[in-house]
Amino acid sequence: MIKKLLFPVAAVLFFLCGCVPAEYVLRVDPGARTPVTVAALLPLTGSNRIYAAKMREGLLAAATDINANGGIQGRQLQLEFIDTCGTAMGTRTAVDRVQEVNAAAMIAGYSTEEVSNIIQYSAALRTPTVIPLATSNLHQDVSPFVYRNCYSNAQQMAVLAAYLYHWRTVRRGAVFIDRTGATEYSREVARDFAQSVQDLGGEIVDTVILPESGEIPEPVILNMLAHDPEFILVTSQGKRSADILKILRKKGFTGIICGADSWDDLRFMDALLDTEPGDCLYTAFFSPENRSPEFKRFRQSFRKRFYHNPGACETQSYDALKFLAIALQNAGNLFEFDKNWRTIRSYNGAAAVYTMLKKGDIDRTVYLNSIGVRRGKHLVPYGRLSHKLQYSKLEDYKITETPDKL
Repeated sequence: MIKKLLFPVAAVLFFLCGCVPAEYVLRVDPGARTPVTVAALLPLTGSNRIYAAKMREGLLAAATDINANGGIQGRQLQLEFIDTCGTAMGTRTAVDRVQEVNAAAMIAGYSTEEVSNIIQYSAALRTPTVIPLATSNLHQDVSPFVYRNCYSNAQQMAVLAAYLYHWRTVRRGAVFIDRTGATEYSREVARDFAQSVQDLGGEIVDTVILPESGEIPEPVILNMLAHDPEFILVTSQGKRSADILKILRKKGFTGIICGADSWDDLRFMDALLDTEPGDCLYTAFFSPENRSPEFKRFRQSFRKRFYHNPGACETQSYDALKFLAIALQNAGNLFEFDKNWRTIRSYNGAAAVYTMLKKGDIDRTVYLNSIGVRRGKHLVPYGRLSHKLQYSKLEDYKITETPDKL
């Protein structure tokens, strides 16, 4: 609430007095001709180092593209990769490095917890920070300097619920909340999904909180299935999501099993090897089936440089840095940065179509993937595009009851 009040008040003072409060002046000298430094705070040696490496490649691709097209107001963009180790202590050390290199802006990655550790320093550093991948609803409330090019948990769950309700015409669902791994993420996703289903007129018939021990008790599974759900949301990550999915199928559930963006992960798909996953659905940041010219151009140049196709981490990070470069043009304070940021409207990025809104909010494409199976010596599951929706268009898809249906 403090952030939401202070920013409008400061804006009024800015326009009335023609001056900017010191706390909203960016750490950048608009008159200098030296490179503009952007700090990428990533868990390069943490438990998520594989994803940090992918983000790094996307950022390098974007920096090359930006510098080849004039940089930032004629100045080259210089990326400074800083290791957070994925910990609070490592982040504190990384923040000291941000000050040393006088970074004009930051990219924050990868997970919800890691990003939370980073953005608590954004206001004190006067450093605009873009989140490419962490989806917590709460991140933008931390500081007016925080922006995102990823959707929030509330947004992705609203799209998933709308698709189930309107396209698949299912109404009764159940939800797993997992207390192992990313507990905060699991709880938030489950809560947002349940609320979205209920807002549409559907029903959550059972909610199961799995124990911290990591067990998946059989009686709990059987009790959930006894409620006769048509769809079940699994909020776990990686191999654990796959384990729960396989148990549900083994116990005879033939309905839709769905998940959030955490399913868009090789660890999840690898754990489903030689499995018939059945009818499944999950949200994703991007699809390799994206036909936008920007993605096709990015994929071609990326593959030429890194010898593999980009995924969600690479593509989201690429877009994040491109947007930072747009917002930093001629920006000496947060008001100018924010104004530039909101010029990004109906923008066909590499990952999605974006429109930036007030207070760091966003409207963008959400992809919905199903799981296909390649058949050969082994059954090899893979993600495939099922549908895509622009978040702002959800209202257009609502079905209005007519008198003859009542």
